[in-house]
Amino acid sequence: MRRTIPIVVLSVLSGLAQAQTSNAFNCNNFLKFANDPGTTLTTFKQSPETMAWNWFVCLNQPDATQASLRVWETFKPDDQVYLLKGAEPLPYSSRENLPSQVTELAQQQGMDPKGLFQFLGNDTPGSPQNGIQQVDGLALKMSPNPPVPPSNKEQLVRFHLMMGEDTFNFIVSNGIYNRDGLAKLTSNLSFPATAWELKTSWFWIGTNQDFKSQLVKDGYYISQAYYVNSTGQYQVGYAALSGMHVINKLTEDWVWTTFENRNNPKYTVTNDTPPKPMTNTTGPTEAAKPVNSSFQQQYSNLAQYELIGVQYDQNRAEPKLLANSQLESAFQGTSSCLACHSTAAYSTQKNTFFSFNIDHTGGILYPTSVLPNEDFIGYQKLDYVWSLKRAQWKR
Repeated sequence: MRRTIPIVVLSVLSGLAQAQTSNAFNCNNFLKFANDPGTTLTTFKQSPETMAWNWFVCLNQPDATQASLRVWETFKPDDQVYLLKGAEPLPYSSRENLPSQVTELAQQQGMDPKGLFQFLGNDTPGSPQNGIQQVDGLALKMSPNPPVPPSNKEQLVRFHLMMGEDTFNFIVSNGIYNRDGLAKLTSNLSFPATAWELKTSWFWIGTNQDFKSQLVKDGYYISQAYYVNSTGQYQVGYAALSGMHVINKLTEDWVWTTFENRNNPKYTVTNDTPPKPMTNTTGPTEAAKPVNSSFQQQYSNLAQYELIGVQYDQNRAEPKLLANSQLESAFQGTSSCLACHSTAAYSTQKNTFFSFNIDHTGGILYPTSVLPNEDFIGYQKLDYVWSLKRAQWKR
């Protein structure tokens, strides 16, 4: 007699197989794809979502040389690469000293003044280190209702850009850490296959210990942080990681993955009247859902984070849209990481960057498909790296 296996059992078996596959991943030298990008690419294509999670797990392990930091926290902050006066940055492993006001406030508040602080932007008018503005020029607000405490309601979500060592080395060796270097370009850029970039989003906690405890219970990673407010005053406290783009150049079109905390709708809201919980309209994709479940069961410290999706080839139809509700909140319906970043280009004749805004009646749209090459005549392509737009003229 033939036995039938219930669908739920098949689902469990599939999850177990997925768990076994993910456990076998070796984080050693993963940032260089174990010195074998070709083999990594072959494995990646078998399940891009599994590889995305493997990378996320590896990035969140303690760093081998600085155990107090997670691997991704050793990446170079963009504000220490694209310096305000276009100066040459310090070596990759070196960091600029914290402002004295930050260390003093940290000590007064019982924080670790020698520990890591995420720099979450400068809100003073005209600052190139803006930490609250999204691509469309808007900002994302915290909820006006519990569980956000009254002291934090309508606080803005903050953003931070970072890059891996091979990305940094390429920028420095080509002298494109300032606009003067970009203005001398004579050909398109081509970053190495082991280039990585990160973009993170953060809830500002400040010194509210009850709010901090609530976010810890909801699975948020907490870090010391600071920013400069609109009047030039330093704000020092704690922040909670709500989202992360993880990007690398394993493929020619780069690999675009994005993660966010599943509890974000409790804490952030749309700009509707009245505001609604901010949800992700682009995912998790169907391919990401079972992989999320498998990894969330294995890694308790990451259990509340989920992969939204993966893009890596302009010729693949799906997913056409990919956004992070924290990083592209207001324009998720026209958000494609790959298509948007493919427009990264600079005109040495005009000394201007390519405009990826598509004029549309009643507003602005963003490309969801890669634009044709003829649109970039007179421009040098920047190999998908839009962070170069933060480069300043040398003074």
